[in-house]
Amino acid sequence: MNVTAKLSSKGQVTLPREVRERLGLKQGDGLVFQIEGDTVTLLAPQDDNPFTALIGTLPPLPTDARTYWREQRDGAGDE
Repeated sequence: MNVTAKLSSKGQVTLPREVRERLGLKQGDGLVFQIEGDTVTLLAPQDDNPFTALIGTLPPLPTDARTYWREQRDGAGDE
């Protein structure tokens, strides 16, 4: 897919909607320009926090943490 955009007098480019949607970009997101010779590749930035991928993988703790830890310690629910 080729998409064209124009450079403003200030060196700014408005990313076409197709590009923003393809990269999943929204207002305030950063961009990565990967330059190799005469080729520039535009990339969505990767999250620097390796733990972000783990969010939501553990079950939520019950509101009563004491009960939860007591059950874990005593083996309740080990069926």
